[in-house]
Amino acid sequence: MRAIGRDAEAMPAKSRPTKFHVMEFAHHDEAAAFVAALSRFLVSPRGAGSAGVGPTVEVWARSPIASEGVLLFLSATALDAAKDAFSPVPIVRIIKRESLPDESFLIIEGGVTPAWGAAEASARLFPR
Repeated sequence: MRAIGRDAEAMPAKSRPTKFHVMEFAHHDEAAAFVAALSRFLVSPRGAGSAGVGPTVEVWARSPIASEGVLLFLSATALDAAKDAFSPVPIVRIIKRESLPDESFLIIEGGVTPAWGAAEASARLFPR
């Protein structure tokens, strides 16, 4: 179970994030390290509250295309958790849910995604 469609999620519409904060990574390994660290933070005692009340934690990814880097799309709740753990978090722009690239996939979902190491996060970032 790798990707969940943007419109076919099981959660109620009111709890789904509508905007995403875009992070750009020039190198796959950097994005994988961030994804792994955020996944571990979200299941830690300090980060466990991030998946609580309100919009869910979602991080979408678009893996490298040709010479481009990895793009990550963080919901506001995911961004808050990332800032709590790793501030500063370099955001380049904000987009709406419907503007997520077609080739993007849900890589982190609060309360669902386990803690990953860098190797597992790296493998999950590669297109299949």
